[in-house]
Amino acid sequence: MGSGGRSEDELTIYIVEDSEHVRDRLIESVGELPNTRVVGAAAAVPEALEGVRVSQPRVLILDMQLRGGSGIRLLKQMKAAGVRRPELVIIVTNYPTDDYRQASHDSGVDHFFDKVTEFDKVREVLMRHA
Repeated sequence: MGSGGRSEDELTIYIVEDSEHVRDRLIESVGELPNTRVVGAAAAVPEALEGVRVSQPRVLILDMQLRGGSGIRLLKQMKAAGVRRPELVIIVTNYPTDDYRQASHDSGVDHFFDKVTEFDKVREVLMRHA
């Protein structure tokens, strides 16, 4: 089909997660949804910055703690580098503290979920946007 056949309303997703197990689980979970496509994944901030710049996804799913920084740091670096911000930003973390929740909110994150208790909410949000 190639990139020329890409549907404009297709929900393209980029995943940034340093745990290979969780990254694979996210890719599998969201990849099963209709009209969605995972366009890339990264484990660290530098590769994620480049990956998001190149793929220009509609959705960015981030972990809070990453190799080489944090999800918040990635969002700040994207802004500083002029990288187009995805229309939907979701943080999924093992550290659902009030401080991280507030920092995410202040950075314009749309959804903040606990990996342990709210993992399935990522799919629910994406189904509403697909």
